[in-house]
Amino acid sequence: MNKTLIAAALAAITAAPAASAVELYKDANNEVTMGGYADARILSTDGETELVNGASRINFNFSHKLSNGWNAFAKMEWGVNPFGDTSLVYNNDSKFSASTGDFISNRLGYVGLSNDKYGSFSFGKQWSAYYDVVVGTDNGLVWGGSASGAYSLDGSGGIDGAGRADKAVQYRNSFGNFSFALQAQLQSNQIALDNSSTLDSLEYNDTYGASVSYKLMDKLVLSAGGNVGEFQGTLKNGSTISETDSIYAVSATWGALSDGLYASVNYNKNEYHELDKNGFLIPSAYGVEAFVSYNLGNGFRPYAYYNLLDADDAYTPVAGQTVTENTMQYAAAGVEFKWDSNIMMYVEGKADFSKYVQGGVKSEGDNAIAVGVRYSF
Repeated sequence: MNKTLIAAALAAITAAPAASAVELYKDANNEVTMGGYADARILSTDGETELVNGASRINFNFSHKLSNGWNAFAKMEWGVNPFGDTSLVYNNDSKFSASTGDFISNRLGYVGLSNDKYGSFSFGKQWSAYYDVVVGTDNGLVWGGSASGAYSLDGSGGIDGAGRADKAVQYRNSFGNFSFALQAQLQSNQIALDNSSTLDSLEYNDTYGASVSYKLMDKLVLSAGGNVGEFQGTLKNGSTISETDSIYAVSATWGALSDGLYASVNYNKNEYHELDKNGFLIPSAYGVEAFVSYNLGNGFRPYAYYNLLDADDAYTPVAGQTVTENTMQYAAAGVEFKWDSNIMMYVEGKADFSKYVQGGVKSEGDNAIAVGVRYSF
């Protein structure tokens, strides 16, 4: 049994807070910690410059030792917006915050049991099995994660189970260099789509996901997985549609962010999984993400990444309004400076090459730059 891979698999679902997490209580069998961060950034894009929230959050982590090598664990995490509302929706977290419209919003909440031999079982809102495949490229501080399919529909990937999955049951285990995760969403869940031009809401029943990873070399991990579920959509004209939402991905990751060189790349193929910029469901598309960084060892870590989401064919969401091109594409680069384990400052810029053509009318993406500071606790 490879306990290192077991620990890595559990880390994926516990999503441990920063190393500076505060220990609130600890005895021989119990531990409670608090973590999270406050992140403020000045963002300039599309002719606007604002101070915005950088997905600030707070979480509480619980663990309890049981008999026969079993442990119980739980996590509760909330997103908070301490800096005031903004109309700028510039990444998936800001899309999620905008959809809730609250000062505080639920990000994660689950409980589980784990054992080095028998694996782990967890229940609640948690990072998905599919996310295990694409997590390696989701390390940009401002943008990123736009093409992986993890944050589809509402910015959290909760209702379809590809991101922070709602009402999910998971099993994870590891054998030697091989690890896997199985997931089912036990739900009848509906989401309103205020950002869609044609859809009023989507209703999902149970969805299913799985992932596998293999440690090919000391620093090289290969992964594959997918997520699938059926939904019924209610259009704004009152009619309904029924489709299958599916996404499948493969990835390769070298090293860790704390290493000198870190790199990750993934590719996915999806159907009825993503919305385009006007809120239309894309019948078929593919996505590519790549991320690379180098830890210089003196607090500085430069990084760069690339996201591409491209529709396979033209589609007609509205009569007479065919989308002939839908390409979300951008490159971003930045540098972070960690003053110590609590304070990090960063700057990140994005060059956007997106093109969208609907009914013969063309629109393009916007370049942007952000400067921010993060206080982890």
